[in-house]
Amino acid sequence: MSLIRETFREITIYDWILFAALTLFSISGSFLVKGLASTGDTATVEVNGKLLYRLSLTEDRTVEVQGPIGVTRIEVRQGRIRIADSPCPNKLCVRQGWTERGAIICLPNRVVVTIGGGATGEVDAISG
Repeated sequence: MSLIRETFREITIYDWILFAALTLFSISGSFLVKGLASTGDTATVEVNGKLLYRLSLTEDRTVEVQGPIGVTRIEVRQGRIRIADSPCPNKLCVRQGWTERGAIICLPNRVVVTIGGGATGEVDAISG
C-alpha cells in the first residue's frame, strides 16, 4: 500500500495531462479506424488470392468454398456476412461473427471475405 502512495506522490500535473491526452488520442483513433473500414452491399470471397464469389449482402444465401485444408462455409443474412464454419484449428474467423464492414480472414484455409471496396472496380491503395 505504501508503494502505491509513493507512486501517486511522484506523479506531476504534466503526467496527468500526458495520460489524458494519450487516452483521448486512443479513443478518437478507434472511431477513426472504424470509419475507414469499407462498407457496401457486396462482398467478395477469395481463396488463395483468386476471386470465387461476388455476393450481394441484400440476398440471403450460404456458399461453401474449398480451401487448402477443407471446406469453409460462408453465410449472408440481413445485410451481414460471417464465416459459419471452417476447418482451421483455432476458429478465429468463425468467432469473429457477423460483420457489415471490413474483412474476415481465415488464414489457415486462405479464405478472405472482403466487404465493399473492390466491388465497383475502383483502384485501391494496394493495386494503385
